[in-house]
Amino acid sequence: MRGRILVAFGIFFILLIPSIVTAHDQKEYNILITEDGLTPASINPGILVETDTLFFRNVDDRQEVQHRILVDADGDNIFEGIDDFSTNWISSSCELNETGEKVDDSCYKHALILLDPSEGLLPGNISMVHQIKENNTTIEINFYINYAQDVHTADDNAPIGDMNEEMIEKSSKEQILEAVIFISILIVFFVGLEIVKSEKE
Repeated sequence: MRGRILVAFGIFFILLIPSIVTAHDQKEYNILITEDGLTPASINPGILVETDTLFFRNVDDRQEVQHRILVDADGDNIFEGIDDFSTNWISSSCELNETGEKVDDSCYKHALILLDPSEGLLPGNISMVHQIKENNTTIEINFYINYAQDVHTADDNAPIGDMNEEMIEKSSKEQILEAVIFISILIVFFVGLEIVKSEKE
């Protein structure tokens, strides 16, 4: 009985391998906040997919200068709509107490934006504004990002020559991961069989 269960589990995990290795690894895409604007100033298609995160890292060390990002989530070119949102104001530094914790919880040195429909951001072009506030003056710099759906299935009817190169070729890391997962599952499977055999004896 146990042998049948182990065989069933082994087949299940082997069938599961393709979905495990083709899943998209969530990544953080760094955007530097500088005195003059953002680097890069825009993100073109083909780089980001859903569940990726924009990581706005402040490298502007000027005191009394703050930055924030406004997001036009509904695509109406108005950044104060009910579906739109913004990051917190980002400072160059935050005062810490003797234990290394922030004195002011509202002080931030970076910001994150998750690219996902659950956050109100649909795949495609998304307009944003980088605000730079110094004293009583606020400068606004427009920029945009583009992200796509995380699609793993290829169209069987599409000509092979039209398939995206990324869908055809796996990176060396993905190939190594696939081999490690496959070998690990085989080892678990055969060790399980040996345990069952020894218990019968």
